[in-house]
Amino acid sequence: MKIAIYGKGGIGKSTVTANLAAALAAEGRRVLQIGCDPKHDSTRLLLGGRVTTTILDFMREVPPMEQRLDRILHQGYGGVVCAEAGGPEPGIGCAGRGILSAFALFDRLGLRSDDFDVVLYDVLGDVVCGGFAVPLRQGFADVVYIVTSEEFMAVYAANNILRGVGNFEQNGPRLAGLILNSRGDGENPEPVRRFAQAVGLPIVCHLPRSDRFRRAETRHQTLVQAFPTAPETGLFRELARRALDPGPLHPARPLPEAGLEAAIFGTGSSGFVQPGRTGEPRPSRPAADDIPTTAGLPTLPPPPALRLSKSMLCREPLHGCAFAGAIGITVQIRDGITVAHGPRSCAHIASRAILASGIHSRIRRNRLLPRQLAPALISSDMNEGVVIHGGTDKLTHTLHQALALRPRAVFVVTTCPSGVIGDDPAAAIRAVTTGRTPPRLLPIATDGNLAGDYMQGVINACIEGAAALIDRSVRPEGNRVNILAEKNIANNAETNFEIVSDLLKHLGIAVNCRFVRNASVAELRRFRRAPLNLLAHEDHFGRVLRDYFREHHQAVFAAHPFPVGMTETERWLMDIARFFGKTESAAALLATHRQRYRALAQGLRPRLAGTKLMIVSYGHDIDWLLEAAFDTGMDVVRVGILNSSQDDLFRTRFTGRFSWATGYTREQRDADLLRLRPDLLLCNYIPTELPVAVRADSIPLCPDVGCYSGLALARRWVDLLKTPLREGWRDDA
Repeated sequence: MKIAIYGKGGIGKSTVTANLAAALAAEGRRVLQIGCDPKHDSTRLLLGGRVTTTILDFMREVPPMEQRLDRILHQGYGGVVCAEAGGPEPGIGCAGRGILSAFALFDRLGLRSDDFDVVLYDVLGDVVCGGFAVPLRQGFADVVYIVTSEEFMAVYAANNILRGVGNFEQNGPRLAGLILNSRGDGENPEPVRRFAQAVGLPIVCHLPRSDRFRRAETRHQTLVQAFPTAPETGLFRELARRALDPGPLHPARPLPEAGLEAAIFGTGSSGFVQPGRTGEPRPSRPAADDIPTTAGLPTLPPPPALRLSKSMLCREPLHGCAFAGAIGITVQIRDGITVAHGPRSCAHIASRAILASGIHSRIRRNRLLPRQLAPALISSDMNEGVVIHGGTDKLTHTLHQALALRPRAVFVVTTCPSGVIGDDPAAAIRAVTTGRTPPRLLPIATDGNLAGDYMQGVINACIEGAAALIDRSVRPEGNRVNILAEKNIANNAETNFEIVSDLLKHLGIAVNCRFVRNASVAELRRFRRAPLNLLAHEDHFGRVLRDYFREHHQAVFAAHPFPVGMTETERWLMDIARFFGKTESAAALLATHRQRYRALAQGLRPRLAGTKLMIVSYGHDIDWLLEAAFDTGMDVVRVGILNSSQDDLFRTRFTGRFSWATGYTREQRDADLLRLRPDLLLCNYIPTELPVAVRADSIPLCPDVGCYSGLALARRWVDLLKTPLREGWRDDA
């Protein structure tokens, strides 16, 4: 028989369980009692008050290869075998995870419940979370008792436990009944009786308040051992006999909260919630006089603006992990170190994604990017024990490791496990900063994907990390600009930066700070020295950064993002030139580029004119493609804009020259291909299956900037259109 005894913390369930175990042992039964409570006091009376090593402490202190079952099982009164799961220090870690780990260890070390006549699980029941619900799962407890008292909160907890039990009744009912453990001198069992009747459970044992319990505990003994002939001991012997033959078991029928007080105090009718049914009676609407008002309260300031990624804002499926997005930003800071507070695997996966872009840039563009190839990233290396007992100490140790390398800043980025158990990075930061003046240590709350998707992590790292380094006392000076919202995982980011820098250099304008790519802490501190700011991309992320800096730093921004194509480059450069009073230099430079652009387009026109072009794109700003197509005489027959995690604002200056649709679907694409029969299909990812044979080319998600971006692709289209529509080898079969 495997029995779980649940109840509110402090209700006396450990005393009840230990005495039940002693009574069963007195009947000659082989008993195993497992305490599933962080207080680890379930078996104290059976062991004569001895303090034993808990399972979780054992797992933390003993290497796996040295772990043996006999080191966590202890024999107590009457031969009862005792074990305590234990738990973390109050306020840290995850006790529920600890229960899961304890049962996993039992299984690994070969504990067999068949070796015992009765297994008792003494389980905390204030909140039946996934960990504390382990004894309810298939293969563990067959029978459940709930300990309660006449107090309202004890019955309230019992009702919640019924809800938890109901979630595990797929193979039939398991409730044997209630155990009433009276707590007061003036006993009034009537509320518990009314509750028991309402939920359809018997009160299998009523334990009166007795001084003998206290006297037995002062001897570190169970009542059964200390007073074997006492009437209370007789109650436990009767409970033991009943536990061995509980009779028909009962389904869990918890009361709705609206009916709970009525059931206990007898103030009205009380329906119950059948398992599997949804919803509860709606509370009646309060009278107008009962509705609280805000009259007389002080006026509160409006809440701060939320800086959310598009996926979070639109409640889309998460694209990536906020932890990885934040790492992608913080490792770009040259003299900073990022501490990833979580399992080593999280840091490994995030760094591999960064490394992949560095390797790609090295192979495809022959560029060495130190921040990508060797990111300054240290993991706090959380394991199961850290998750159970809390990771603040481990994080503090890792921060000391990071500080020993003498960085200018340390960023602490959190993963899912640290967020789930509620670790406080600020506490670890305080521990390492006491009595010294270290570099800036900045926590960035991502908690894996709990804070959102990859772009949400990028936003959080920019605002909570990099922007926190900015010195507000710095004032604008000289011909300088800042660059914001570059794509760190784009392998052409450095090429684009060099093109932009070269254009600005011709006007005598220098780049003050890149926010945040290949930047130093000193450059970030001097961010406000630049009088003008340039967005690399005016997508959702770029607009979030622009709004933040306008609000918090009164930053001035150029009207347009990095230019792609001839027209955008002319517009972008002239706007900047007007701001700095450099219009003559800009006009001369652009005249040279415009002449060259026209010559290149004219050379491509005879081979592309009249070609039917269809575009399907995740990018919402494709005027640079359309410009190249129209300037070379192509016929744009259809544009389909796909839903994107990066942007939600399609815009074009070519309105009326082509047909287009947003929220474009695969079905629309296939129908348009059959109807329009284009000569060339452009898309970010070339589909493997299309309804018609069509030549296709890819559109870069992050195109090269500058005057000639579109024409560079157009030269590729010329060669592509020369190839056979269907490869000959496909006919060989």
